[in-house]
Amino acid sequence: MASQKVLLCGKHDALLQMLRSSSSIPVEQIPETAHCQMIASADDVGMVVVLHTPPNNDGLSAIRNFKRKNPDIPIIVATSDYSGPTTRLLMKSGAEDVLGLPVKNDELLACYEAYFPGFRLKSAANKRSKSGNTAGKVLLAAVAPGMVVAGVDFAEPPLMPSFFLPTATQENEQAYRGLELSFFGSFVAHYNGRRIDFTNQAKHLFAYLAYNYPRALSRDHLARIFWQDKYENTPEFARKSLNVELCHIRRTLRDQAGLEQDFLIFEKNTYRLKLDRTPVSDVLTFKSLHQKIQDYMRRNEEAPDALLQDAIKTYTGNFLDDFPTDSFGWVEIERQHLSAVFEQIADLYSAQLCAKKDFWKAIAVCNEILSRDARMEVIHRRAMQCYANLGMAHKVEAQYNLCCKMMEQEFQSKPSPETTRLYEQIKKVG
Repeated sequence: MASQKVLLCGKHDALLQMLRSSSSIPVEQIPETAHCQMIASADDVGMVVVLHTPPNNDGLSAIRNFKRKNPDIPIIVATSDYSGPTTRLLMKSGAEDVLGLPVKNDELLACYEAYFPGFRLKSAANKRSKSGNTAGKVLLAAVAPGMVVAGVDFAEPPLMPSFFLPTATQENEQAYRGLELSFFGSFVAHYNGRRIDFTNQAKHLFAYLAYNYPRALSRDHLARIFWQDKYENTPEFARKSLNVELCHIRRTLRDQAGLEQDFLIFEKNTYRLKLDRTPVSDVLTFKSLHQKIQDYMRRNEEAPDALLQDAIKTYTGNFLDDFPTDSFGWVEIERQHLSAVFEQIADLYSAQLCAKKDFWKAIAVCNEILSRDARMEVIHRRAMQCYANLGMAHKVEAQYNLCCKMMEQEFQSKPSPETTRLYEQIKKVG
């Protein structure tokens, strides 16, 4: 079998140079107009990189034609429009992975590792010891199962220096020594106090693995969740895309957190995170606080204000607000559940304050809650009741109008009959 090469479809000098400097695999650049004719008989092509630079070069027709004639050749798209909708469109058109321009060298290396069995870095500064090479193979087995077992000799990525300058967070003695995760609002991960910034798709996958810790998740389950269309048509390519993103995760944690241990375990066709310490997260804290509140309610006791305040402060925004719910159904399900729990806690706390006739504090709490999630109609009603008890009719009307505006913007509807009825009753009394 002829040695395989990479085809770069389109003209991009910087990308061509990076492809050639990243490995010893031959790279050939062809013009967009020659895409289909040249690829149709190319038995020696191992990977195709397609430029997507709209409006001059959208690359979509090239991707579809490639896949129609050569379904086994992986296609990587380098795009100048790395937005969510565009990425999903490119993936549906047949791309195995989508990289944003300018492409990072680590991202290219991850693609080489995923799609070229036996891939070696073009040059290695130092040869590793036998024991070090074994450790590298074990780690790589987590992201490319089967390749190491088959006896393929992979070159290890460069080792990170043993010393890192501490961040301000690390210098804080209160910094958690392990994995710390924030799921409310935008997803944020810290390891030993260092913030970890993933590429977009790797972030989605890592968040899912971390949220389900310590569960082991099957490879096919992950491929189906994150590349559903691809999995239904060509499951082997969905698994390859999974390997690419797992490789991104491994590199990111190694480069940014200095984590060299084998933290991604692949066994019995499943993946799981292996960590020295259990991760901490705002969602776990929120659920624990909610459990304590429920314990008070089961005993028919009033939950302490401090406990309710802690729960409200922990919920800093919607669950994974930066994740597209149209692509990830699991996010929407969990988001709705946690939002309902937050609304229950918010309603309970504001009701307790109103029962104590502490209306000003209740209004402050309502405003804080609505700043987190303005869609909670029950809290709008609570604020209206508080203003009414304080004799502030103009504030009642302003709150009702704010609720109407929110309902129109979020749900294209009017407030519920209960809210409208309350407003009319307050107006009559006033």
